[in-house]
Amino acid sequence: MIEKSLGTCTGNRRAYFILMKKIELNDETYATLQQLAAAKNLSPSELIATMLSAGRPPLAGDNLLFFLTSAEFTGQSDPTERYLALLAWCAQNYAGDFADFISHQESGRRYLALDRDEINETRAHNHARQIDGTQYWAVMTIDDSQKRRFVCRMLEFIGCHDETVSHASRALGLGEIPARGFHLLGV
Repeated sequence: MIEKSLGTCTGNRRAYFILMKKIELNDETYATLQQLAAAKNLSPSELIATMLSAGRPPLAGDNLLFFLTSAEFTGQSDPTERYLALLAWCAQNYAGDFADFISHQESGRRYLALDRDEINETRAHNHARQIDGTQYWAVMTIDDSQKRRFVCRMLEFIGCHDETVSHASRALGLGEIPARGFHLLGV
């Protein structure tokens, strides 16, 4: 439901009339909007304006925020399944960057690969799971600090803003990202 209301604004002793619109949202939708806005340090109104503007610079490359607050993602209670869902989303939505990230992993520290044998060659006695809907496999025998570092580096590599990376870390149950100074793909 959209309503019109008339407000006034004065500046330089002239009266300006501003036509305002009101949108009704259910509580769940508004909570999601608030989460997205908070992640970008914007008001809900500013977030909507940013999403609707042609350039969309503050949200460019951060469609991940929409996924992180979707029912598909938040409906998964198991942290492992959330982690794999995030990897699957990134692999499907940023296929080229995701593949490049895999190929640029440091030798001896590979957390993604094209097949199980490649993972097993790199890390002995590991547990790997295939990422749904992809050809990729993920090493599952890494602790939360390594997982947080890996996820942060991957999201930075595909172009996510720092706020989105932090939100993803919290959404995965990996905690806050330690404060840091200047960095280039480092956590």
